[in-house]
Amino acid sequence: MHTWPTRVGSVLQMLDPAVGPRLILERLWHEVKTWNTIGGIWLQCRPGHLTPSGTFMVGAALDDAEEIAALATPATAPIQTDSLPVVARQLRDGNVPIATLMVSHTTSEDAASFLVDVLSRYCMDRLRVQLEVSELAEENQVLRGALSYDVKQHDILSNSGVMNSLIQSGVRAAASTATVLIQGETGTGKELLAKLIHSHSHRAHKPMVAINAGALSPSLLESELFGHTRGAFTGADHDRKGLFEVANGGTLFLDEVGEIGPEAQVRLLRVLQEKTITRVGDHTPLTVDVRIIAATHRDLAKDVAAGRFREDLFYRLNVVNLLVPPLRSRREDIPLLINHFLQKYNRANFKNVDEVPRGVLEMLINYPWPGNIRELENCVQKAVVLAPSTVFIDELIPPTIRTYTENLPREKRQQLADSGPAPVIDPVANLGQALERYADNAGPDVGKFFNQAEKILIIYALTKERGVKLRAAKALGINRVTLDRKLLEYHINVKRGQGVVSAAESEAAEAEAEDGPAHLTAV
Repeated sequence: MHTWPTRVGSVLQMLDPAVGPRLILERLWHEVKTWNTIGGIWLQCRPGHLTPSGTFMVGAALDDAEEIAALATPATAPIQTDSLPVVARQLRDGNVPIATLMVSHTTSEDAASFLVDVLSRYCMDRLRVQLEVSELAEENQVLRGALSYDVKQHDILSNSGVMNSLIQSGVRAAASTATVLIQGETGTGKELLAKLIHSHSHRAHKPMVAINAGALSPSLLESELFGHTRGAFTGADHDRKGLFEVANGGTLFLDEVGEIGPEAQVRLLRVLQEKTITRVGDHTPLTVDVRIIAATHRDLAKDVAAGRFREDLFYRLNVVNLLVPPLRSRREDIPLLINHFLQKYNRANFKNVDEVPRGVLEMLINYPWPGNIRELENCVQKAVVLAPSTVFIDELIPPTIRTYTENLPREKRQQLADSGPAPVIDPVANLGQALERYADNAGPDVGKFFNQAEKILIIYALTKERGVKLRAAKALGINRVTLDRKLLEYHINVKRGQGVVSAAESEAAEAEAEDGPAHLTAV
C-alpha cells in the first residue's frame, strides 16, 4: 500500500513543463486512480496563453462542468455539487485568467487539493517555459539575421585609391569605441563597411545586429530597439528584449538613421549619453554596452539646419565620419565588380558567362550608375540569367545604359571631342631619369637591374591585362611557356580577372577553382 509521501513523490516526478497537458493528465490518472478517492481531473486552458488550449479531462466526467468552473476562485477551495464534491482553482497571469482546474473526490479532500496545487504549479511552469522559448526564438531569429562572415580588407573589392583610403580609415576606427557615421548614396556598400569595422574591432566575437530604421513606424522602431514589457500596448502578451539588449557587448548597425522620428531621436540620444535603455512600458533602466554604427544616404548637416534632425544627436553620431564614394567616382572598380558578380551568379544559376566584349565593358564603365553597386549587380545578374552562351552580349544590357552615350547633351559630346589627345610624354627620357636614380641607390649592376626590370614589366603586363596570361605574354613579346617559367622564378601569383595577387589570395583562388568560377575576359 502506498503511503502519502510516496504518492507525493510519484506525482511530482510526472510534472514536466515541457510535456503537454493531455499527456500529463493521462500519466497522472494512471497513478491516482489507484488511490480509490479521486473521481476525475478537469483542466481548461484558455486560448492565447497555455499551449495547447482547450479542455482536457481524465476519470469520470463532471456534470455541468462549465457552470462549476465558473465558481472557481484564484485560491484552491472546495465547491459543493449535487454529485461528487469538487476542489477547484482559477489560474491567473497577473489579472488575466488563463486556466481553470477541478478535481473531484469521494472521501479525501486533502488529496484533491494537493492535486489542484501541483497541477497549478505545473501550468504556471509551463507558461514560463513557453514564454522563455518564445523569447529565445525571437532572439535566435535576430541573431541569425545578424550572422555574417568576417569582412576583411581584401573582401571589399576595389582598385580605387579613395576607396582603399576609406577602408584603412575604417580599420583604424575599428580599434576604438567611437561611434561611426557612414554616409553615402544608396547602394554604395555602407553596410559592408560597417561589417568591416565590426570584424576588426574587439567586439568581433559578439553579435552585430542591424536594423533599417527607415522601414519601421516610430512606435514599432522604439519597441524593436528598446524592447517592451507585457501589457505595454495591444498585443504585447509577454516581455521582449530590444535590439540594444540582444547586441549587448557587440555592435548595433542603424541603417537609414536619418529617417528616425523626433521621439526615437530623444531616446537614442539618451542611450548614447547614459549607456542605459528603458523598455517601452517600463521604468527600470538597463545598462547596455553597445557600439553604434549609423548609416544614411541623407545629408544630416542639412537636416540639422532645417530642424529635421537633432543637432546634439548628430554630433553624438558624427564622431568618426566615413563618406563612401559613389561608383561613378571610382570607375576603375567596375571591371573588378563585374567579374565578381559574374562568378557569383554563374554559380547560383549553373551558367558559365565568362567573356565580356570590350565594347560592352566600356559601355558599363562609362555609365554613371545612379543606383551604384546594387544597380550594377542587378545588371550583371540579368545578363547571366538571360545569356544564351558564355558571352556577355550588349543586347542583355538595359536600354537606359545602352543609349546613355547617345543621349549625352551636345555640349558634353563636343567637349569630349574638343578635349583632344593627352600630351605625349617621352618614355625614353623618363626611363633615363629613373635609371640614374636607380643606379645612385642600388649601383649599376646590369644583371641585377635586368632581373628587377623584367619582374616589374611582367607584373605591369599581368595587372593591365587583369591576369590573362596569354595576352600578357603577347604584350611582353614572349610565349606563354616562358611567362609561366618567369612566374615561378620570380614567385609571382596571378588570379585571372584581377592580376597579380598575394600568395594567400592565390591559394583561395585555387580552392574556388574546384567549383568552376567564371572569369572576366575583355576581348
